[in-house]
Amino acid sequence: MKKNIIIAVAMALSCVSIMAQPKAWSEPQPLIKAGQCLMAPVWSPDGSKIAVTGDNFIGIWIANADGTDLHKISDALGAGYQIRWTSNQEILSTPYSIENKKRMTRVERVDAITGKTQEVASATHNLKRSAVVGATDVYQVMLDEPKDATSKIATLYDYAGKWIINPTLSPDGSKIAFQIVTKGLFVCNADGSGLKSLGKGSHAAWLPDSHNLMMTRIADDGHRFISSDIYCVNVDSGNDINITASSETIPVTIAVSPDGSKLAFDNDSDGIIYIINLTY
Repeated sequence: MKKNIIIAVAMALSCVSIMAQPKAWSEPQPLIKAGQCLMAPVWSPDGSKIAVTGDNFIGIWIANADGTDLHKISDALGAGYQIRWTSNQEILSTPYSIENKKRMTRVERVDAITGKTQEVASATHNLKRSAVVGATDVYQVMLDEPKDATSKIATLYDYAGKWIINPTLSPDGSKIAFQIVTKGLFVCNADGSGLKSLGKGSHAAWLPDSHNLMMTRIADDGHRFISSDIYCVNVDSGNDINITASSETIPVTIAVSPDGSKLAFDNDSDGIIYIINLTY
């Protein structure tokens, strides 16, 4: 009996740790540099590699988690937009071409080592992105109908007419974080219930516990970004922590490693991918 009590207490403490916000973090350090600006990092499922793209989401590069062995696997237009790893060796990409003045988007599987591609879905003018990520219900509407989602999801009627951008599903599939244009960052349950505003914020990236997420709070002068900080926010309590308060970087798009120990981001001021180590 005593042994069982000890095990139960240990498990409870472990859960508290897993669901906690970081206690400490390193200063941002350059991780991946290239001859051009890089952006939008995405970790592989095992955290061993990072995929990035270039300006306007042109092309895809792959690097090891420590920034070594950077190599280009695609130079296609739009190839790096919302890419998704389907395994540790393969990426799902949605490049496009212009045909008769229309953007035609196709779905491809791309080998992360060789760059060899295999077409999954032929080019179409109106690609349903939910089909790419396997989304359903509320998340599907946000992905496929960003302009009209606020008019179709009952809990968002108060924001009807506003666009939804950058929706992201929590690791356990229970919550969705998303932006409503000009209104900030929000979170809701997967069925649309429990809507909560997280205030000013963009480009949410969930921590593995599905209770905390990273987001950027960006300031601009109407022409360019002039400052930005990364915050860790607990979606239950609303408590937030600025983890780049002492940095002069301008983070835009962020990505949390699968184990939650690292945070990668693109720095708008120099086009380099940076990394922060997180401690819990």
